[in-house]
Amino acid sequence: MRRTLVFTLSLLAAPALAAAAGPDFTQHGPLEVGRRIVRWTKASETTGEPRVLDTLIWYPATAGTGSPDVTTNDAPVAEGRWPVILFSHGSCGVPGQSPFYVETLASWGFVVAAPPHPGNQTVDDECRGGRDEGAIADSFANRVADIRFVLDQLVAASQDAGSPFFRRIDPRRVGASGHSFGGQTTLRVAAAEPRVKAAVALAPAAPSGITVRTPTMILAAELDSLTTWESAIARSYAVLAGPRYLVELLNTGHCAFALLCAPSFCGAGCEPGTLDLETAHDLTLSYALPFFLKYVAGNGRFENRIQPGAEPPFAVVHAAVPGTLPVRRLPTR
Repeated sequence: MRRTLVFTLSLLAAPALAAAAGPDFTQHGPLEVGRRIVRWTKASETTGEPRVLDTLIWYPATAGTGSPDVTTNDAPVAEGRWPVILFSHGSCGVPGQSPFYVETLASWGFVVAAPPHPGNQTVDDECRGGRDEGAIADSFANRVADIRFVLDQLVAASQDAGSPFFRRIDPRRVGASGHSFGGQTTLRVAAAEPRVKAAVALAPAAPSGITVRTPTMILAAELDSLTTWESAIARSYAVLAGPRYLVELLNTGHCAFALLCAPSFCGAGCEPGTLDLETAHDLTLSYALPFFLKYVAGNGRFENRIQPGAEPPFAVVHAAVPGTLPVRRLPTR
C-alpha cells in the first residue's frame, strides 16, 4: 500500500538551529582546516585532449596550522585516515562555490576534493555568452570521469610516501556531493562508482537511465525556478532505490547552496523577504553533515537529526516508500 509521510514545523517560530541536543553542525567542527590546490591531468572523454583538473582540497589540518577561511594554506594534514567527499560544481560554476559547506565538512573530519569541470566553469568562454549546448553536452560526457579520476588520484596519493596525503585517506569511506549540474553528476557518480558509499545532491538537475542504490539525500529549494520540483527534484528522487531522504528548504531558491544569490544567475529565491543565505547554509549543514557522518564516516550517533519529525523551521522532510514519488505538501503561510 502506498504511504507518504510528510512532516513539517511551523514557520512562525524561529529558534536557533543549534537548539537540538548534541553538537551544532552549522558551526565549524573540532578540527582546523587546511586547503590545497593539486593539479591532476587526464584525457578528455570526448576529444582525448589533456583535461587539467586543478582540484581544491579541504582537509583536517594539524592543530595550530589550519585556517577557518578559504585561504590556501597548504597546512599539514592531521594524522588519521580520513573519509573523503567528492564535490562537483554547478554549470558555469567554480569548485569553490560553496565554502560554507566544504570547509565545515573538513572541520568535522572529511577530506573534501572539488575538481573543476573544464569548459563549464565561470571563467570559460563557453559560459560567458549564454547557454552553450555543445559545451554542456561535452561537460556531461566528462563529469563522472572527472570525479572518478580524482578519487583514483587521492587513493594513489594515500599510498605515495611523497604525498601530503600519505596514509591520510580512507578509500573505504567515500561520499559524493554537488550542486545543480553537479548534483546530477553526484547521482550519476553514485550509480556508477561502487566506492561511493553515500551521496548528497543539492538542487540536482534530473538524471535519466540510472538507478542509485547507495544511501542518498536530496536537498531541494521551494522557490527553485531552475531545477524545479516537477522537472528535476521528483525525477531525481525517482532514480533512488536505496535508503533515501528528500529535504526541502522553504522560501529560498536554487542558490541556497552557493556563496551568492543573484537573480540573473540563480532565478527565483533571491528577492527581499526570502530566506537569508546564512540560514539556508545552516539548514544544509544540519542535514548533510549527520547524513555523511552516518553513511560515510560510520558514526550513526546523530541519525536522529535527519529523521522525520526533527525538522528545524524553514524545512520540510518528505519521506516515501520504495517505488513511489514523494507527494509535495507544504505548510500554509
